[in-house]
Amino acid sequence: MILQLAAGIPMLVAHFDGVVTIYVRQYGAGNLRLTNDRESALNGVNLAPGQIVDGIPQAAAAGVQQYFWSGDLWLITDVTGPVMIQAPAYTAYIDRLKQRQRPSDFDLESETEGNLSTYG
Repeated sequence: MILQLAAGIPMLVAHFDGVVTIYVRQYGAGNLRLTNDRESALNGVNLAPGQIVDGIPQAAAAGVQQYFWSGDLWLITDVTGPVMIQAPAYTAYIDRLKQRQRPSDFDLESETEGNLSTYG
């Protein structure tokens, strides 16, 4: 999904149960910071030289970056513009032609003879 972020305003993007892989890219100029809570996102606004804040910084020049994330995902940017967030585990479905189920619905006990390549 592509989000339009306002400069200096933290945005709660998603909450992930368990650890997932996410891909993030900031378009245009500016820097982006990822964090687990709103307060640490706000602490990074108007930084004094040498001040350290929580979160993962990402420059627009870095392109698409991969992160492992769990819990709340807050974003804050220093320049208004679009940001792409992709969490493949939350958007991909597997269709094994037998029935339509999400990967999280997989039940090992329903498998016949331990064949993990199909859903039972």
